Amino acid sequence: MTRLAQIALCAALSLLSACADRGGDYPSLLPMDQLLAEPELPPDGADPTVATSATQARADALRARADALRRPVIEPETQSRMQRSDG
Repeated sequence: MTRLAQIALCAALSLLSACADRGGDYPSLLPMDQLLAEPELPPDGADPTVATSATQARADALRARADALRRPVIEPETQSRMQRSDG
């Protein structure tokens, strides 16, 4: 076996070992019929107030999260130090 063939074999083996199963790092594959299936909708006659209240609760939670993100990024003591050094 030539030197080039040995290097190629080592490279091929390392690539194959990288493809080995790592115990569930990747999500499992789904069959196409399951991927292309129509989504399940609530049955006819379902109470719209339940869906409305769930949607409203989620919207309120998202608004609260957005309000929490509007806080100052700089800590108050750092901001006061910056203001003192400017003036």
